[in-house]
This record gives sequence, C-alpha cells and structure tokens, in this order.
Amino acid sequence: MKRTLWFLAMGLGLVTGTVWAAQEATQAGTGQGNVDILHKAEQSMALILVGDGGGRVQSVSIGVIIRSDGVVLTAYRPLKGAQEVQVRLRDGDVYDQVDMIGSDERRDVAALHFTASGLTSFSSAALDGAAMGDKIHVLNADGAMAWSSSDGVLGPVRLADEVLGAGHGYRVIQFMAALPLGALGGALVNSRGQLLGIITGSPNSGGQQFAVPVESVVGLSTQGLHMALGTGKNLSPSAVVSNAEPAPEDQTPPIAALAKARTLRVTTKTTFFNPFVLQKELLDNMEFRLLGLSVVNGYKGGELLVTVNRPLFTYDWTYSVSDSHTGIVLATGKVTAMDGARAAKGIAKKLVQEFEKARAVQTAQENPQEAMNAQQ
Repeated sequence: MKRTLWFLAMGLGLVTGTVWAAQEATQAGTGQGNVDILHKAEQSMALILVGDGGGRVQSVSIGVIIRSDGVVLTAYRPLKGAQEVQVRLRDGDVYDQVDMIGSDERRDVAALHFTASGLTSFSSAALDGAAMGDKIHVLNADGAMAWSSSDGVLGPVRLADEVLGAGHGYRVIQFMAALPLGALGGALVNSRGQLLGIITGSPNSGGQQFAVPVESVVGLSTQGLHMALGTGKNLSPSAVVSNAEPAPEDQTPPIAALAKARTLRVTTKTTFFNPFVLQKELLDNMEFRLLGLSVVNGYKGGELLVTVNRPLFTYDWTYSVSDSHTGIVLATGKVTAMDGARAAKGIAKKLVQEFEKARAVQTAQENPQEAMNAQQ
C-alpha cells in the first residue's frame, strides 16, 4: 500500500512539474509573442505627407495598409484640396503618385492607392469580439515622424454625437492611451495585432480619444472613385511637423473633470450587479471620504456617472466614469471577480485610485512648486 502511494505521489509530482514548466514557458513566450505581433502590425503603417504646392510639408497623417497592393486608409480632412501627396512606408520606400479611391467625409476617412505589391497589410477584427476594458495598442508617430506605440484600454462604442469633437451620425470607439503630439491619427490594434479602428483626430480633439471602426470604412477601397492627387516628388520632411489642434477653451479635460467632481451616481447594465453594493463599498472606503466625495442615490443627479457591466460568459466586470451632463467618458477599466460583491470591492479601489491620480495631476499643474515639495 505504501509503495502504491509513493508511486502516486511521484506521478503527481511529475505531472505538477510538467504543468508548471509549461506555464513558465507560456509566460516567457507571451512577452516575445507580443513583441512579434506589434512588429508585424507596425510594418502595416505608412506616413501620408501633404504639401502646399511648393515642396513644403503642410501636414503629416498616419495611414494603415489594408491591402497588399497598396491600399491605405487615412484621415480625409488633410487631403481636401491637397496639391502634393506622398506616401512613405516604414521600410523607407517612398511613393509619389497617389490616387484617392474612396472617401467618407462624415467619418473623416479616405482610401488611397499607390502602385505596389507584396506589402504587409493589417487583418481587421470584428467589433463584436471586443469588450470594454480589453488591452489595446495605439500605433502612430510624433511630430518628428518617429514611429511610436503605446498600450491602453478599450472604452465603449458610442455614437459620435455623444463625443465632443467626433461629429454626428456614426459609431466611434473610445479608448484611453497616451498619444504623442505630431502626426495626425493612428491605428487602434487589439492584443492579437488586428486592426480595430482608424484614429483620424489629433490627441487634443475635444479632449477625447476615439477611433472609427475599421469595419465601417473598409469598403471605401471599392467605392469606385479614381482621383489622381498631386505628385509628392518634391516633398522632403526635413522639419518637425505638428498637426495638433487646440482644445476648445470651454472644454474641461478629463483629468480636470475627475479632479473637480464631488458627487457621483452608480448604475449598471447587468442584472448580475447591484449598484448599492458598490455605493456601500465607496462610502466605507476612508480614502474616498477623505477626497470629499459623496454618492448620490436614485436615477438622477451626480456630476459623474459610474456604469458597471459584465460581458456574457466571463468573470470580467467593466466600468466607465462619464460626465453626467455631456456623456463624455473620463475613465474606464475592469476587474475580474467571481461575483458582483467581490467585483464591487475591486472597482471601488480602482475608482479611488483614479480620483487620487486626477487630484495629484491637477495639483501638479496648478501648483508645481507645492507638488515638488510634497515629493521631497
């Protein structure tokens, strides 16, 4: 009997060791896998240079290659009336003869074509497969046209009418990620390197970050338009370019809105979550009370609206914090928990961190010397 138990224990140890080793190998490969995914995605990017007719670069936009024969989606606005257009790929290839083959002025997206073959192109992802709180990557370039990428979090899909600076009559994907000032637009990519959306606005557009779902504009490449754009052979990007648009003076930035708010209301989109549980967790949190924040009961009121949801068949609980008057989303996130009560504890903790961070940033901006003294 003892001999049998010994063999069972040894077998269990071997199985456990094998599983542990497999997990370690998987985790070690994940980091390298992400690097490889991003590297391939970055090869599907292009710079679109627009000139004033005298060989001077007027604007720089980001383009995403969606077909290997030289079809690119990019911002439409800089191309209106453009006298010179040039496409520059990541590998250094330059194309001076460019046609516009489709445009959507409402969504501010244009499809361009230049003669090429064998280019690395994006595969697109269906928006239905994405969920608020998912990790995303933003690929773009700064004012010196140096390529960059940043990690972020996917926000909700909303009507453009609800997002300041986005326009009207179509859907947009909101997200949170650091965007460098400089080249206009970028690519919103999921964790598998698939293209989710086209960013057409600058980082300061109404203080919001949003992208046009690629599934809404991928058909522009077959619109049938064939408009030759002015040759860009004389364009030479020798100077730093900045397309950044100043934010409206009367628009409160998201950080400032979070920092100044004193009341919030909790609501939910799922029957698996009770808003009153989160309210209690917040009110029981000492840091929350020290921040001078309070919770409003009922269906109205509160400067901020905290909305909780749980995607079906998951243990993920997503939340968003929005301005209750404008509907603008100020922060998003998610926690993983077995039930709503545990989720409420995690969300309460993250909300307090969001408010503390916003207050710290606001203090640093208004009183830089005081912020420096606090750090010493």
